[in-house]
Amino acid sequence: MSAAPLEGRGVAFRGPLVLVGPSGAGKTTIAARLVERHPGRFALSVSATTREPRAGEEDGRDYRFVSRRDFDEMARAGGLAEWAEVHGERYGTPAANLVPALEGGPVPVLDIDVQGARQVMKRAAAALVIFILPPGPDEWIARLAGRGTESPREIARRLRTALRELAEARSFHRFVVNADLERAVDEVLTLVEGAGGERGGGPGFASLRRALERGARFEIERLELADEAASAGQGA
Repeated sequence: MSAAPLEGRGVAFRGPLVLVGPSGAGKTTIAARLVERHPGRFALSVSATTREPRAGEEDGRDYRFVSRRDFDEMARAGGLAEWAEVHGERYGTPAANLVPALEGGPVPVLDIDVQGARQVMKRAAAALVIFILPPGPDEWIARLAGRGTESPREIARRLRTALRELAEARSFHRFVVNADLERAVDEVLTLVEGAGGERGGGPGFASLRRALERGARFEIERLELADEAASAGQGA
């Protein structure tokens, strides 16, 4: 038996649900928690990527890890609903991930970047895109640094990408600030069930976005100075 569709203002919401936002905002964690709480209603869309697995990641669960040649073949054959190159690696959503919702199955939850979200919006008019924001620059940068999976140079590169994404945030549908995981999941669910209404995040959103941008620029400068100092020390 297929899952009951979510209702939004009297209209069944079939998705896809797209969570987008800067690296470290917590969109992946929100997506996983939403599916954990409502497994019959939502299903994670597992992206394909050309990058190598990180420690603890599992093929088919976290990503579909494929070669660049196989990824390019999927793109040429129309097997990707969206794809983009980020930090030198390619990421994409298999088109097959969107099929179950069209057939009455669970709503697919996509955790993708800004470029991918725009492609999905063109391909699926019913897509609901929610931009996830961290609660403030200090906690956001601490999350990125606390992963322990990237070098300072890679963190600076992610922050530069984040600045571009934050600049485009206003063009998306809805906004959720991830200050508390359970509350953020509740807010995402509320937006899905009431899909529609007005765009925009109001003055509070604009203020937070500016604070995040300032924090990112400051941290990029700090990381670059530290990297220069380290390089100079090695060359001495």
